[in-house]
Amino acid sequence: MKAPAIIQGIPQSVKVAILIVVLAKLLVFGLGYAAYLSSPEQPQPSPLTVLTHQFARPLAPQDGPHYLDIAKNWYIGDPSLDASNFIVFFPLYPVLIRLITVDLSYMGLSASALIVSNVCSVIALIFLYKLTKLDFDDNVAVKAVLFLSIFPTAYFLSAPYTEGLFFVLAISSLYFARLSKWPLAGVLGFLAALTRISGLLMLPVLLVEYLHQKGWKPRKIGLNVLWTSLTAAGFLVYLNINNQIWGTPFKFMEIQREHWYNTMDPLTGLTRTWGWANNGVFPENLILGVAPLAFAVFGAAMLAFGCLRRFRPSYLVYMLLSWMLALATSMWISVPRYIMAMFPMFILLGTLTQRKTVNGAIVAVFVGVLSYFTYLFALGYFVF
Repeated sequence: MKAPAIIQGIPQSVKVAILIVVLAKLLVFGLGYAAYLSSPEQPQPSPLTVLTHQFARPLAPQDGPHYLDIAKNWYIGDPSLDASNFIVFFPLYPVLIRLITVDLSYMGLSASALIVSNVCSVIALIFLYKLTKLDFDDNVAVKAVLFLSIFPTAYFLSAPYTEGLFFVLAISSLYFARLSKWPLAGVLGFLAALTRISGLLMLPVLLVEYLHQKGWKPRKIGLNVLWTSLTAAGFLVYLNINNQIWGTPFKFMEIQREHWYNTMDPLTGLTRTWGWANNGVFPENLILGVAPLAFAVFGAAMLAFGCLRRFRPSYLVYMLLSWMLALATSMWISVPRYIMAMFPMFILLGTLTQRKTVNGAIVAVFVGVLSYFTYLFALGYFVF
């Protein structure tokens, strides 16, 4: 029996990439279900209930429920309510959740959040494949998709977090910039800056890519360079929301400092993380200490590797700024999640070697650590 013509026309490498994405999603949600079975307080065992409960627990120490609250109630400017602290979360993700939600119950919002995250992350992986193919062969492109899909913190691509949405916007913005489609690249950068603070990094990244394409010659710069500034406009919209709710555009920084005890102080972040690694009790010493330190070193190593390989300037700038932003605060507890945002490093990993033993070892380590972290996350632990 022959496959349909539309499937026959798909290159083998694309089929493999799609299979990888599907298997990675099944692994994450399968581990979530395993965590459900081992939980002493089991909700009604319907598939939707399991997924929403394990990945968006209302009382878990995770950010997912905060996005759901914003989607339902928008931002609140009453300092007597804990929800007033949610202004630190950027608006695009909860807006998209609200747009596709019919039932505003917690279950309905959770289901919508999972849909947005997973659809966006799948599209993001497609764009990573397409971006990689601009410079490398099918083999490298498939490996880039593989390594991102099974990265130790890739469960955030399936959970109610902004990772899936941010990845599709940032990767596609850079992809269309590579094609010199600057209006589209700028609009996507604008949306990325409405998704999380790291979206603002797309401004210098797009500018560097533009100048690189122009051979760094000022006389070749045209008016289309202005499209790169749309990223800043996205951040200005977020500042305006702060101002409308609180009367000051930088309220989010004040709340980060006073409620989450998080400031721009990387030395304190390093000191705290080192203390957790040496004095904490398992698994807190791993989650809050060893893992953030290890991922910080891993990110630095990938950046150094990119420099040695003379990676594309815009990719290097993005990786450098993402790494610096991840380590810039007094709390390094989310460093493993933020390091994953250095998405050009997955292209680098794809070019690392053709040796199956080395690639197999990377896959084994990534899948093992991903499985462990996903299981803890689904049980309700704070895992980055």
